[in-house]
Amino acid sequence: MNEDNNKDIKTSEENKTDESQIEEINEKDEDSNENDKDSPENIIEKLNEEIQDLKDQRLRAAAELENLRKRAEKDQSDALKYGVSNFAKEIISIKDNIERAQSSISDDVRSNDDVKSVVEGLDLIAQSAVSTFEKIGIKKIESLNEKFDHNLHQAMMEIENDQVEPGTIVQELIPGYKLHDRLLRPAMVGVAKKTQQNQQSEEKEKEEN
Repeated sequence: MNEDNNKDIKTSEENKTDESQIEEINEKDEDSNENDKDSPENIIEKLNEEIQDLKDQRLRAAAELENLRKRAEKDQSDALKYGVSNFAKEIISIKDNIERAQSSISDDVRSNDDVKSVVEGLDLIAQSAVSTFEKIGIKKIESLNEKFDHNLHQAMMEIENDQVEPGTIVQELIPGYKLHDRLLRPAMVGVAKKTQQNQQSEEKEKEEN
């Protein structure tokens, strides 16, 4: 009986010894891992990573500042170039009225001494308007004999004409204008199309072929 008790005591002590040894080994491993983490190589690696992160942040911040600067410069440039858009639209309307007045004056009236000075004054106003257009960047859109471009022209009618390619502008009803490279007003135009006779001839040829 005593012998059995002694055996149990020894076994318990041996187990405790084994557990304490395992704990010591684990503690040594943990200490070793901590030492590895705090090693000079690891510290240098972490510092290099932090330095690289800071460099990346600095580069991103510099790129964002450069983009902001460019946007600000573009906005300022656009404001200077296109800030007069509303004013420009009013001016071209005035020029339309001047041109209508000029076109309504017949050659007989122009030669009349009583109104000659008025006609000359009207011509001077028209020239002054053209000069103002040039100063602020207003340009007339060339339309006659050009191919129709929906970005610049507005078709008001189709005109039968076999002398030019279909889609060619053969009549300008109201001139169009641009402010620098932006459209102020599209040109109102008449566009050529094939005559009905020519269209029928082409359709007949296609059927025969």
